[in-house]
Amino acid sequence: MNAPLVAVAGTGAFAGALVRALARHPHPLRLHVLSRDPNRARQLADIARDHSHLAGTHTVCGSDPLDPHEPDQPRRLLATLRPDVLVAAGSEQSPAEGRSTPSAWTDLLNRSGFGLTLALQSTVAGNLAAACAEASPGTTLVNACFPDAVNPLLHAGGLPVVCGLGNVATLASALSARLGLPDQQRLRLLAHHAHLHAPADPDDDVRGWLDGAPLPELRSLLTPVRSRPRHHLNEVGAAAGAAAVAALAGSGPVHTGHLPGPHGLPGGYPVVVGHRQVRLRLPDGVSREQAVAWNLRHAALDGVAVDLDGTVRTTPSALAALRLHWPDAPRTYGPADLADVRDRLLRLRARLRTLPALPTPESAHHHDHEQVDHRHPRPATLRTAGT
Repeated sequence: MNAPLVAVAGTGAFAGALVRALARHPHPLRLHVLSRDPNRARQLADIARDHSHLAGTHTVCGSDPLDPHEPDQPRRLLATLRPDVLVAAGSEQSPAEGRSTPSAWTDLLNRSGFGLTLALQSTVAGNLAAACAEASPGTTLVNACFPDAVNPLLHAGGLPVVCGLGNVATLASALSARLGLPDQQRLRLLAHHAHLHAPADPDDDVRGWLDGAPLPELRSLLTPVRSRPRHHLNEVGAAAGAAAVAALAGSGPVHTGHLPGPHGLPGGYPVVVGHRQVRLRLPDGVSREQAVAWNLRHAALDGVAVDLDGTVRTTPSALAALRLHWPDAPRTYGPADLADVRDRLLRLRARLRTLPALPTPESAHHHDHEQVDHRHPRPATLRTAGT
């Protein structure tokens, strides 16, 4: 009987770290790397084979070209591969752009929040979810691109996505190490993607419990974690993600940890992951409805919140920053509007990338964007270069 097959679509920093971690997974597994760039896919598969050899896991690693924007090619490929798990780990907007090539576009993201890119984060995962539903319905889809907001949007549009990776899992894994815990069974966190950075108001920070009791000094425990460069956080999040992905594929034991966007819920939660299933493991006294409501409130720190019906609501300050460049930008939109919003954002991005960036605030050097509270306007800092 063949070992479970995990396909990873993407070759960026997080995808690479995930593939390497999966190659070292101690239980039988087959890996396949998919990318629009066949050379990058082959190279990552080669590196994975090296990691597998060094770890003694003998993981089989292959690769194939995949263009998620082609209407038929993903369906044909998935119908042939039929992976047990497909991880969507590529999007149309890299979180690293502000660090590598700052511009007026990245200034806009600094001021409006990473949530502005939601439509650009959703396209690849949405196309792959649709292809899975049609050509490989037995495949479990995992989305690693802004899953705290993308997963609720896809789920509301009827597209199957079981969970995300990173974000809350990154924080929980790093926190477990700092607390000296052998695993995450005693730890429970509620955290959104926005909590990769410390919110301005301490009352808006992560909620955590250890052995059922609220964790004291949680903010100070997370300070050194949040100060790490993003590629260091990627390594931690990818290692945690590999254990969850392997459990979903049926390779190895049940995984007890944390994941963002389980079953289309906004934000991140403590979970138990088994073969093709994810279930919440909330602390006593916290209901599913309360946990969802908490994550929805804190989604506003990213500039947008996605309701369970798929309605995307942009916060007033984020919308004000966006409308300096796109005067009639919608305050709300839904799954049916994604294609139009994406096209408008791509045109806006192309224009703003030609304009210079303002100096980057020192506090934002390690982050995807400058963390501000997007629920309240800051008129003195809403201006962006080129306006």
